[in-house]
Amino acid sequence: MPQCYTMCATTFGKSGEFDEKAFRFYLHRQIRAGLGLYLGSGGNGETHAMSPAELSRLYSVGVEECKGKVPIHANLPEEHTAEATITQARIAIQAGVEAVHLYTLEGRHGFIPTDRELAAYFDDVLSAIRHPVVIAVNPTMGYIPEPPIIAEICNRHADIVGIRLSGVREIYMITLQDMVRRPMTYHWQFGSAALDPLALGAELFAAEANIIPATVALFRDLYEQRQFDELGTVLAHIRRFNKFVMHWGPCARWIKMAMHILKLPGWEGGLRRPYLMPPEPELQHFANGLLALGIPEITKLAEPLGLPIPPQH
Repeated sequence: MPQCYTMCATTFGKSGEFDEKAFRFYLHRQIRAGLGLYLGSGGNGETHAMSPAELSRLYSVGVEECKGKVPIHANLPEEHTAEATITQARIAIQAGVEAVHLYTLEGRHGFIPTDRELAAYFDDVLSAIRHPVVIAVNPTMGYIPEPPIIAEICNRHADIVGIRLSGVREIYMITLQDMVRRPMTYHWQFGSAALDPLALGAELFAAEANIIPATVALFRDLYEQRQFDELGTVLAHIRRFNKFVMHWGPCARWIKMAMHILKLPGWEGGLRRPYLMPPEPELQHFANGLLALGIPEITKLAEPLGLPIPPQH
């Protein structure tokens, strides 16, 4: 069965602290859906605003709850130096995660690394850590490296076991599959495509699964069972959900808004400062649109709360 992963949010308490109890409940929803987990993302996970001690506890809780049940990875916040990335990686590795995801070197203040600089960066990082690594290619770094340099880096380092792709077309992955000289797991962002990457052997990751994990898992199961009529209905639900929430995206803001509306574990803490939850009228507007989507999993969460469910046509 193809694996699907959730790029996880981090739960905070009313005073802004990492809410460990809520996070365990949050993880249980993901485990029940059978979804793998990426912990600690700088965007959805808000971990740029977390201390090393908090990150250590975040990863440790994830491993305690999930190891042996679903895959548990650390998606490290992007950094500007090899030393900072190594420090981040060691925190996650010490906690026992199965793999660490490393973004390409961040482009900052106009700096875009050359191929030589990017290769040297990974040489420096991977010489200091010995652990399964997934390279994350994402346009939020300020650029997209060409496939040959990513393939070269993978061919030089046996610890690289996967490549995670966002914001590229399927031909990018196909080119890597042609150029990398050993089997590699490819992780593909659900929001940009789904069926073609699955047909090419990729695993999917989805921010949407923070709120609708059972729906994402159902998509995976129906694909595996080749039940394409039902699959189309579920895919349409996920695509409508994505289109709606991306008005407040792409990072954690929409996730925390949905958690607030549906009273999911950790909803009270909202976003970590300096970011703030929207005012009540905007939250109500969001709630109205979210409930109007008619997604069964959201309706099931909303009904016990007495939230008004618009009639479906």
